[in-house]
Amino acid sequence: MSRLAVAVVLLALAPLASAQPEVVRDLDTWCALYATPEGAVSGRAIDYGPSLSKRHAGQTVTTVTTRRAATITVDYTGFTAPAQAAFQRAIDIWAEHIDSPVEIRVQADFEALGTTTLGQAGPLLVRDFGAGSPNTWYPFALADALAGRDFFPAAGENFYDIQATFNSAFSRFYFGLDGRPASNQIDFVTVVLHELGHGLGFVGSGEVRDSAGGQRCVGPSGTGCWGFTSGNVTSPFIFDRFLEDGAGTSFLDEEVYPNPSQILGDLLESEDLFVDAPATVAVYGERPPIWAPLRFDRGSSFSHWDENVVFGSSAALMTPLVGNGEAYQDPGNITCAFMLDMGWELGAGCLTLAPQPTAGEAGPGP
Repeated sequence: MSRLAVAVVLLALAPLASAQPEVVRDLDTWCALYATPEGAVSGRAIDYGPSLSKRHAGQTVTTVTTRRAATITVDYTGFTAPAQAAFQRAIDIWAEHIDSPVEIRVQADFEALGTTTLGQAGPLLVRDFGAGSPNTWYPFALADALAGRDFFPAAGENFYDIQATFNSAFSRFYFGLDGRPASNQIDFVTVVLHELGHGLGFVGSGEVRDSAGGQRCVGPSGTGCWGFTSGNVTSPFIFDRFLEDGAGTSFLDEEVYPNPSQILGDLLESEDLFVDAPATVAVYGERPPIWAPLRFDRGSSFSHWDENVVFGSSAALMTPLVGNGEAYQDPGNITCAFMLDMGWELGAGCLTLAPQPTAGEAGPGP
């Protein structure tokens, strides 16, 4: 069985109206954070399979529900009291900044992950669920919010919109809630806030095949591709639909950028990718750049803001690097705006940072 096949779990859902939703867990598009002497850097996720079934091994699970603009329920396993309080602080922040009529369920594990892995998180993905853009993968929590219903109400404690695992053995985490880590510490609230942002939809599917192979892109080294294929249909993520090159050509325009192709790989390594979405552009003042360095780095490239542009603002939460002593207590204004463009209703926290602009005519790209 291929690595991709191992990384994906397909779940059968009951039909909704005329649509037959599909759900996947795809680790290739998850983000992980790794320790460096300077702080934390994003990278590829690792399948910690045993952590996804701990409740079946009889371990204690602590459940906490936050009811704000969004209701978010977390099942905690293995957390110390300070670590859980810091994780919960990040949950409370997101619950104030996005709005959903449907409960969001998070599985959070705290376990030893080695010396450099800080943690990782990602969403389940769903497409063709009767709302949103057709033929598009959405994070499960956003799909529920758009449809106004829970697609998997009968799954109970074994189903989660977001799965997260963090390293209990890392010694330089700061578990305070005030956003004031020491200059040699990594702020746990910030790390969790970042990873939850990916779980809520700040994640795309673009990749470039390297010389080692083993990635989803078919072709020689340097081939770029996007989307996840199920049932012989390849669909982009909702995040992907707003990306374009410097000239304004959609990242998904296959007449210009065939999928897969070398020219698409060149674009993903061009420093020339931008988000063109009405609310995001209105808040930023122009198209904000996506992180697309000249060498593609899985888990870092593509699914973050450009580190060099938003550095110093709270929007830097969703860049690929978190420095020692760096801390954030909100998602940032352009991230809030992009969440709105992808379909989220905004809570009071985001509306304070990025007042909702007048609805524009532009929508997701092709």
